[in-house]
Amino acid sequence: MNSTRKLKTAITATMLALTCLACGTASAQHRHHHWHLHPHRVVTVVSRPAVTLRVSNHFSQKERFAMAMAYLKNNGSLSARKYARMTCLTKMAAKAELDAFAADKDKPIMAVIQGKKKVYVIKHKQDKA
Repeated sequence: MNSTRKLKTAITATMLALTCLACGTASAQHRHHHWHLHPHRVVTVVSRPAVTLRVSNHFSQKERFAMAMAYLKNNGSLSARKYARMTCLTKMAAKAELDAFAADKDKPIMAVIQGKKKVYVIKHKQDKA
């Protein structure tokens, strides 16, 4: 019985040694990664500016104001989206320009809220006073 136990222990030790040897060989094959060849690589990150603004030179500001006034006389109200489509401006630029027109006391455009949307209309005579 003592010899059987020694035999089983020897077989288990041999199997364990062979398994560890096989695992060591397998993992040694996977150790050679590409990063190991160039450990001191310098990486330069190039980024674009956060905001890119295109300026449309199709119409001057006076021409765009005349277009807005003509549209308002025919339709009553003008949204920034519609103004952007008419003038080839971005929606942000169109909204900023319409807000500037509404802020100017000499221009007859005012901003009003209709539901959830902000639209621009022509000021009436009593609104000026």
